[in-house]
Amino acid sequence: MPYAIRNSIILGVLLVLVFLGGLLSNSQSVKRLETIEKAYNENKQTLEQLKRANPDLNQTDKIIASLDEMKKEALEKNKIILKNDNPSQTYQYLIDITDSFTPDLNFDFKILQGGQTSNLPYNSYTLNGSGNIESLHFFIYQIEHQAPLYVIESIRLSETSVTLKDTVDFSMKINVFYDKKTGTPISEIPFRSFSYSNLTYNPFYSQIHTPINRSEEDKYPNIHSASLIGLTPEKIFLRDINGQIITLYPGSRVAYGYLKYINWKQQCAVFIINRIGITQEVKLYLHGNE
Repeated sequence: MPYAIRNSIILGVLLVLVFLGGLLSNSQSVKRLETIEKAYNENKQTLEQLKRANPDLNQTDKIIASLDEMKKEALEKNKIILKNDNPSQTYQYLIDITDSFTPDLNFDFKILQGGQTSNLPYNSYTLNGSGNIESLHFFIYQIEHQAPLYVIESIRLSETSVTLKDTVDFSMKINVFYDKKTGTPISEIPFRSFSYSNLTYNPFYSQIHTPINRSEEDKYPNIHSASLIGLTPEKIFLRDINGQIITLYPGSRVAYGYLKYINWKQQCAVFIINRIGITQEVKLYLHGNE
């Protein structure tokens, strides 16, 4: 067979194969397209049915915004379980608190054996240190009110010394809960800021003391050196050491206290006085003190 005819036959066969391959490929593509289109139509129909059964699905943007708002509110107000915990992370967190809020508080950090409660694991640590009682109170307040779920399991306090009446030694155990599946990384939890009321007094400082003298109280009548010379259901009359007559009504101030009420039946005036650190009720009668 001549060379030219043989080449022509080969080329013709190749063209037929290419043509058939194209048809087959196009056929398969059409089938795939039809399958995809069918699945799309089925999914679209299912989505329409879901929207009819659940109208809220038409408000997807609002739902997502609401979920974001709930998450933001949780970060700002609720306690949050951490995604994980380790000694370095907890130590740094506590140091961040002291650096920001209680820089005069010092403590040693010790790792304890952790545990698990209600299928939730936790790590345990102890803090042993000393500091101003108000700073310690603020430090505890931060742990209790910041978002991460740090639980103060126990705490012991003792006065450092008599000469340092505002300084205390402390030891506290802290449990840090975490959940690797549903927890939140500590890096995503911002520090909270809130109003804070400090201790009104040092619990290690005796609130009962010997009678004190304050010059600002001298402008008020001293019931211990005055006598009751008359009363009505609405007011009383006192005579002070200088012989001056003073009229008082319930609520009127006297030295270190005030007139609480008038007991007309018993013919006496009842005062509330605090000169030694505790409140006392003192009665003056027309015929002498109780």
